[in-house]
Amino acid sequence: MNTFIAKKIRKLSISAFLFLFSSVFLAAEAAETNSSADNIKVAEESQATVEQTKSAETDTDISISNSSAKSSEKEKSMVCIPSVDKYDWIQLNTDEWLKGEIKGMYKDSLEFDSKNLGLLTIDWTDVKFLRSHRVDNVNIDGVGATSGVLEVTDNVLRLTNDYEDNTYDRSKLISFTTGGNKERDLWAIKLVLSLGIRQGNTDQIDYTSTLNVERRGSTTRFLMDYIGNISKTNSGDGSLVDTINNHRVNASIDYYKTRNFFYTPAFAEFYSDTFQNIDLRTTVGAGLGYTVFDDARTELSFAGGPAYVKTDFVSVAPGQNSSETTPAAVLKTKYHLEVTKTLDFAAKYNIQVGNKASGGYTHHIILTVDSEIIGALDFNTSFIWDRTSNPTEAADGTTPIPNDFSLTFGISYTY
Repeated sequence: MNTFIAKKIRKLSISAFLFLFSSVFLAAEAAETNSSADNIKVAEESQATVEQTKSAETDTDISISNSSAKSSEKEKSMVCIPSVDKYDWIQLNTDEWLKGEIKGMYKDSLEFDSKNLGLLTIDWTDVKFLRSHRVDNVNIDGVGATSGVLEVTDNVLRLTNDYEDNTYDRSKLISFTTGGNKERDLWAIKLVLSLGIRQGNTDQIDYTSTLNVERRGSTTRFLMDYIGNISKTNSGDGSLVDTINNHRVNASIDYYKTRNFFYTPAFAEFYSDTFQNIDLRTTVGAGLGYTVFDDARTELSFAGGPAYVKTDFVSVAPGQNSSETTPAAVLKTKYHLEVTKTLDFAAKYNIQVGNKASGGYTHHIILTVDSEIIGALDFNTSFIWDRTSNPTEAADGTTPIPNDFSLTFGISYTY
């Protein structure tokens, strides 16, 4: 019995010693971490190792059977975060850790590049902890654009640079990009090509191309979309003549003032369709926008404002003007849904209202379904509807039909 008591005392002494040693060790680590925060410099500087410790203790019930006893003792375990001097780290709300390179967070979606998993798009609400190892360009609600080394926890955003160390409520973070990113990392490009060839009794070539370009900064976004359709068929004498020939370019610059609200200092559209008797229609304007919701799977936004429109016609009836100008109102709607990991649906609806001589009410609708083939290659199906409510009569007396519909199939590549 004395031997059992002696063993019990020794085990309690060891447990007390381990508990005291762990407390001293953790206090030293905390002091070292706080000290290193004051020495953070510009991008690419090495930083102190961040460690997170977690303790758990369990009590073991004592049972005595046949003169033997099982002792109870406190157990502690420590979980360490590896060094962040070369990598960024995030922890998901499932307590899983990811190591790699942060590309940025934009409209509640975090882009994270993992060596093994590739480029990931993660819902911002799924990120429990984040720490970057480089200086980031950050947009904070009520503060504006700033920069520093970023650390985010459940509720707190900490931004450190060589002249300040500030904390903010996490909900104030609008967006950020990693300062160490190369310029090409800020761009997203999608190219769609569709080609159809017929030979025999009918010789015909159909060509459709779509290009979407986006540059995302911490506070700004640049968008440019192009779509072109060309169709040529045999004229009977061996030559090919156009039966479809239209091109449309949209471009805009957006500045995000808050998480959802943005204003557009300038947007423009250039449209040409010889079979709609439009040699070139130029639209220039400015406006406001609002993102209703945008997460890793779904996006819905509205934008619009006043504009100036100038339309040059291919030909006009005698006595009519060869060009028209008008003030106009423009409304744009954008919707995107990730149906599954391999299937996406997108819709764009642009409306423009001007005077009757310039075409009156016009709209441009694109409905797109992308199905992944492999990697960055998708099979693309698009339905396009263009409408000009008041087409202008041509010199030969013909008036174009108001509606044009097309259905295209092609292959898309996303960078």
